[in-house]
Amino acid sequence: LEFSLPKYEKGNNVEMIHPDDLEKIMTKIYFDLCKHLDYYELPHFSDWIIYRLDVCYNWLFKSKDETRQAIDFIKRIDYPRKKKYVWDTSVMYKGTAYSIKFYVKGAEFKKHDLKKIMSDDKYELLEWANHIVRFEVNLKRNYLNDYFKLKNVFVRDISDDKVILDILIFYLAKVFYYINTKTMTQAEVEKILFANFSKQKATRLYSFYKEYWADTEIKMMYLNGGLNRSTIYRYKKDLKDVGIGFSLSDTPAGKGILEQLVIPSENSKFDLIGKFNILPII
Repeated sequence: LEFSLPKYEKGNNVEMIHPDDLEKIMTKIYFDLCKHLDYYELPHFSDWIIYRLDVCYNWLFKSKDETRQAIDFIKRIDYPRKKKYVWDTSVMYKGTAYSIKFYVKGAEFKKHDLKKIMSDDKYELLEWANHIVRFEVNLKRNYLNDYFKLKNVFVRDISDDKVILDILIFYLAKVFYYINTKTMTQAEVEKILFANFSKQKATRLYSFYKEYWADTEIKMMYLNGGLNRSTIYRYKKDLKDVGIGFSLSDTPAGKGILEQLVIPSENSKFDLIGKFNILPII
């Protein structure tokens, strides 16, 4: 059985649910299945083994332009040992055990789900979705079991807001491992580098910093053999370790966009009507 909990509970997957509500919703699903199948002795959902888990988080931006700028920034990030797929409003880092996605929810919702929704608030949902960048982690069974250190994972193991929040924080940190989303001027970057490294190394790191993050063509040259991968990651780590962030001249962060890409965030919201919250969502 594969299904979307938000679609079952809310009628759409723009709005989402809290893990604390999972067992209550699963109880409804269980009885609906029994009724639909006309079979009242199905194994109880508490015994169902979870083979895949998708967990998500919404960042809600003030404007569609900010949403677009945020996803354009994320598309520039590389993830070691993951196959990267980039589209107009989304990026995915795919692996055999788990995959990570970032996407503008409005574009995905309009393409796949808008026409299927009959409710009067469908366009209000679309407008809200246009302001959302969604972070999604897809965990397959073997990796899921390893993460929880359990032979089998059941609903009771994931019905906790903190458990899911910890998963989201853990994997976001993996994506942003070499990234400091703090923003600064070029002069500040130069000052920090020359205060922490020899003149030769500071010059080398400053050149890499400007070329790798600001010039896509040179970045691809580096990644395609212009620099050894281990050298690239060592340079990134050096930059992060001394607190180097992104240049204001090369990013949309002057408007505070990059600093919002954190979990938990005050700009996270799980339903259209409810108040702002900082809880995780499935």
